Amino acid sequence: MKHLILPIALASLAAACSSPKEDGKHEEASAAPETGAAGDDAVQEIGGAFTSSIPAVAFEAADRLPKAPASAASQSECANLIKAPQSPAARQVAKAGWGLTGEGRIGKYRAVSFAGSFEPGTSGSCAVGKGNVAIFEGEKIVAIAYVPATGKRTIAGIVPFEEDALRIWDGDLLSAPLADIRVAEGRGLTIEKPAAREMACGGGTPVPNIYGMPITKARKLLEKSGWDPVGNGDGADREDPREAALAEAGVKEVASCSGTGFGFCSYDYKRPEAALAVTTVGDGADPSVSDYAVRCGG
Repeated sequence: MKHLILPIALASLAAACSSPKEDGKHEEASAAPETGAAGDDAVQEIGGAFTSSIPAVAFEAADRLPKAPASAASQSECANLIKAPQSPAARQVAKAGWGLTGEGRIGKYRAVSFAGSFEPGTSGSCAVGKGNVAIFEGEKIVAIAYVPATGKRTIAGIVPFEEDALRIWDGDLLSAPLADIRVAEGRGLTIEKPAAREMACGGGTPVPNIYGMPITKARKLLEKSGWDPVGNGDGADREDPREAALAEAGVKEVASCSGTGFGFCSYDYKRPEAALAVTTVGDGADPSVSDYAVRCGG
């Protein structure tokens, strides 16, 4: 369930930022010192307290913020993504010139996401590059999560996900989940691939991770999780040709489609205790899920 004000991705924008141990001169360098991507099953351990089990995002021990690149001034181009700092840690990041994109508590730490490149796109979208997540203990920075130089995606920001968990979103024009940060058993933090599902509405409502799935596949997974499609009329009842085609193909829960921009379509699902709104992108016969949101309450 997305909370970051970023639509999900059409194309990857590979970029990162300068090393916290270097002088920030590398416009296209990684946020932390370049490191090779680990294997899928490998675990990277930094300083004992911070681990990553995926090659897409790494942890680097740090005692200071990296220098903000000149391109950080482009944050004004995507002002809707920039957050007002809510903590001393976040104020440090904003004062350093970075574009502040999110913050949240996780265990004994405060995580703060920031980026150094913002490029506006169509329909209010924005491609975000040179992004990182700083981990603070109090007002002291202790680590940075970043995309290695070999990575093909970027970090846009973080949002609360579940209790003691934060979700990292990528920086594509239409943002999608990149990784989850969780409290490790007994110590520190760990970065994992996005969870296959989340438990919404106080933990009693399962919502499968359907980002990027064709709607015909996503709806089957939703039904397995107890979500019933809400019929919005047969194909013959629709004036919009895309809505009609989807309804005739059996996706009668399609509610509306946009004829401009990214070609979004919306769909409705329900459970006794909640409603779910799903959005797809693209004008193909089986468009892919770009977003979803839960509304709790019967």
